[in-house]
Amino acid sequence: MEQKKFLENRRTFLAKAVPLSALACLGCKGPAVQQLMAGSTRQEQKSLGMSTEETYSFFYGMFIPLLRSLENEIGSGKFIDLITKVSLDSLRSMVTSMTKDLPKKDLQAFASFLKDILAAPPYSSAFSCEIVEQTDSVLELKYTDCIPARLLRSMKAADIGLAIECSGAKAAVDVFNAKINYTNPKNIMKGDNYCLERFTFRA
Repeated sequence: MEQKKFLENRRTFLAKAVPLSALACLGCKGPAVQQLMAGSTRQEQKSLGMSTEETYSFFYGMFIPLLRSLENEIGSGKFIDLITKVSLDSLRSMVTSMTKDLPKKDLQAFASFLKDILAAPPYSSAFSCEIVEQTDSVLELKYTDCIPARLLRSMKAADIGLAIECSGAKAAVDVFNAKINYTNPKNIMKGDNYCLERFTFRA
């Protein structure tokens, strides 16, 4: 009986996860993965004993090989350009929609927006992050662990990770407020021991 219930839950989970993971690997990762990890689907994930890392591993394990096949068909340069563009477009659209009603869009408002995202699943358990500096004009974050980077580097897919997980940060900041400058001097996906994101605001 328990085995039958487990298999039924697994089929339900996969039926929801597969289309969402397709979006996740094509730049819609924010809303897609959050939806997967939220509500009833999150309960199903818990009942199957899947951690955040196992869920990301499931996504990437299914779709990285498919993306590599696409890369072989169209060439590496065009492939990276394509998935980078889709990721940028998706993040611009997502940030515009999520922040359109904010009364202010200064650096403090951006910090609150970013903290809310990092506090929500799956990001709350996908990253280890600390605020290094926060003032009215500077926000600096340090990430000492990143599940996507760890998994994608182990799969020899850091190039895809940079395109779909990292490339959109500056575009998202520009959409929020073009007066906020973004730099990323350290990046785990590139092989550094930690990620450093620095945001500076010019009034």
